[in-house]
Amino acid sequence: MIEIEHVSKSFMTPCGIKKVLDDISLEIRDGVFFGIKGESGVGKSTLVSIIAGLQKPDSGKIIINKTDVFSLSDDEICCFRNKSIGFVSQEQSFLQNLTVLENVMLPAILLKNKAIYKNEAIGRTKKLLSDFGIDALSEMSPSVLSGGEIRRGLIARALINDPKILVADEPTEAVSRIQTKQIIGIFKQLSSMGKTIILVSHDEDSLEQCDDVLNLEV
Repeated sequence: MIEIEHVSKSFMTPCGIKKVLDDISLEIRDGVFFGIKGESGVGKSTLVSIIAGLQKPDSGKIIINKTDVFSLSDDEICCFRNKSIGFVSQEQSFLQNLTVLENVMLPAILLKNKAIYKNEAIGRTKKLLSDFGIDALSEMSPSVLSGGEIRRGLIARALINDPKILVADEPTEAVSRIQTKQIIGIFKQLSSMGKTIILVSHDEDSLEQCDDVLNLEV
């Protein structure tokens, strides 16, 4: 269960303080495919970044499975996020000095569990790359990938540690309609297996596949 309690967030702009989230409260049940939509600038990316523990709200709480995320230290938040939450943002990219396979495996390496890395991570990475149709690119440099291939690789990386929650901010941007349907199909399958999927999207066809949708407004 994700509990969002009275979350507010403001930013300083050249024109003064802009409040992008104002006292947001909601609950997202385990295993739900949850969509978030709204016009540009209403705070969708900010909200999911806060849910993922990447930004602190000005006020309010994020409670995930009874853990008050922002009561933890920065190191504890990082560890909690790496184990429990997969996150795909619009700005993420791959490290150019690593292969696609190495990039996708990176969060598993950061867990510093050598047993997981040696015995499971490589096989799990190859399976994820296959699921997203980019297994043939595993030993290539990210520089040769198209925008759609990079997006699919980033989603695979977000899933490498088998998180209970996947937060995806516009994950089908620069992806073809066929690939979009494949990605949304994988999200639905993951949700049916008990994972909580939070999708930010402008694509109404994708949002129609969600169990519930939050429409953020100014």
